[in-house]
Amino acid sequence: MSETPPQLPLTPQTLLMAHSLTQVIISLHQTGILQQLEQQAQDVATLAKTAELSVTAIQQCLPIAEKLGLVRQDGTQKYHLTDAAHCLLPDHPATIIPALEHAALGYPAWGQLTHSLRTGASAFPEAYGADIYDYLATHPTDNTAFRQHMANSTQAWLNPAVGRYPFSGHVIDLGGNQGDFSALLLQHYPELHSTVFDLPETVAPADQVLSTAGVAERGQIVAGSFFAPEQIPTHGSHYLFSRVLLNWPDEQVVQILQNCRQAMPADSKLVILEFVQTTQADLGADIGNLNLLVMFGARIRTQVDFADLVSQAGFHSPRWIPASDTLPLYYLEAKPMTDDELPANT
Repeated sequence: MSETPPQLPLTPQTLLMAHSLTQVIISLHQTGILQQLEQQAQDVATLAKTAELSVTAIQQCLPIAEKLGLVRQDGTQKYHLTDAAHCLLPDHPATIIPALEHAALGYPAWGQLTHSLRTGASAFPEAYGADIYDYLATHPTDNTAFRQHMANSTQAWLNPAVGRYPFSGHVIDLGGNQGDFSALLLQHYPELHSTVFDLPETVAPADQVLSTAGVAERGQIVAGSFFAPEQIPTHGSHYLFSRVLLNWPDEQVVQILQNCRQAMPADSKLVILEFVQTTQADLGADIGNLNLLVMFGARIRTQVDFADLVSQAGFHSPRWIPASDTLPLYYLEAKPMTDDELPANT
């Protein structure tokens, strides 16, 4: 049976219900309904029993899931999982569960968007009582989901950038998460070495990631914070931030880059791999930009913004290199100023 994708009109009335549709998808995942239907088609009564859910509540929810194109009902009143819904399963090669769980984490914060619009600050503390990084530090399940989302999006978004910049020597991958981008770089450049640097609880899986990629002998792992300059490795030829600085407000970006410069050898280079703001952004990009405000108090920056920040932090000779043919993704290379070159307030 062919499956017709849902056609939902983007009227103001429909858009007002968008948060409800998001929650339906989140709850289908959280209750295990989709996994149950993956195993076999079931009627409402059977599904309620196996998933330990309310029969009447499922009867109210599944028609919405059907209109969203995630399930379909046959002539025997049994529900089947559609092909479109398989990306919501954990074992699917293109699973979007990490993105879904990240969306679930941000859902309460988005309810405080008005706070961000009034203050220009993150709404996350309004919903959770702490900023996102402090919250994740004390909620390991959410932290694991967030790090997996970062790892998956690294593969999807940053993979095109591998090979677009002439890395050599030893890369210090600052805020390198669990080492996914370092693994891609080491696979592409056989002579390259890398140090994955991030917080202890974040960088712990990097051993396995590098080993699985077959590059562990050229990859090191160092735990630390880029807010502590004395913890940043000092032996690199390139100091890389790949999709890291977009999660921080301007003042903290300058601090992070200043700390990095303190650790860098004089002949090394700063390399920032980042999305930049363009005038041709689509709706998805605009929502992603606003999500940075809601979750982190940050934003997608223009090339002019980045050039100003690296200059404030004590770098010169910025050079832009396109990192993708289809995405507004760029490398920014800059060199550390000497002490004599630094502005008086740096």
